[in-house]
Amino acid sequence: MTGTSLPDTPTAEDFRALARSSPWRFSTLHFTHRQQVNRGSTASGEPAEAWLDRRLGRLVVRSAGEVEVAEGPPYGEAVSAVACHGDGVACAGPPSSPTPTSTREPEPVLRPDGLVARRPEDWHYDHGDPLWQDYRWTAMLDPAELSRGVDVSDVLATTLRGRPTWSATCRPLIGDGEEWENGYTPRCGCCPLLESRASRILEYGPDDPTLTGGDLATVYRVHLDLRTGIVVDITPLDGVEGTALSNELHAVDAPLDPPLEPPLDRPL
Repeated sequence: MTGTSLPDTPTAEDFRALARSSPWRFSTLHFTHRQQVNRGSTASGEPAEAWLDRRLGRLVVRSAGEVEVAEGPPYGEAVSAVACHGDGVACAGPPSSPTPTSTREPEPVLRPDGLVARRPEDWHYDHGDPLWQDYRWTAMLDPAELSRGVDVSDVLATTLRGRPTWSATCRPLIGDGEEWENGYTPRCGCCPLLESRASRILEYGPDDPTLTGGDLATVYRVHLDLRTGIVVDITPLDGVEGTALSNELHAVDAPLDPPLEPPLDRPL
């Protein structure tokens, strides 16, 4: 991605632009992922080591002694039967993309600094990263859902686990009208990056019984890796239920050497 240097003092709009930019900022990534859902604390779950090659549309994940491989965009018939919650309930996810009418690859509109000002419409349907477990995985690698329907404040240039990041306070907004327009619209409503009243109302409606009690997080601190644009940390700032995840990046745009089978003597 071309452009001038990024701002030293980022604004909310800079943060949103970085959230839109991940697909055009790197090709390969080696990282370790941790996630803890509905505990309202920092991510501390079992690690999953991953190797993503966007040039090949291929993802290799090693977790709990097993190696899994996923290929291609995570939408369509092959993915519609994947269980999002590990409880046998299938997550249909977003609708299938329309049949393309042109073979020309759509391009984003870039800002002078190289970040994305506007993405091609529905770009991720045909180009999303391979899925592992649920759509929260693809959203953290391409967090465009944070660029709209989210109140972004307190943006800072920071360093996390030795890498430059932009961090911000993110409050998902509840939309207006019957279609809840202009609110937070996650990649998939049942596995959003920002678990909240906004995401549950959009997915399940205002009569969803889980909305009562005030336990859901309403605001999060989010770190985006400056080099790649992916989410490297989400931590809820209130509530006792919310999404917490972290990604530790080991190598970007370097040759990948994913495992062909689980190692016998090397724990994660």
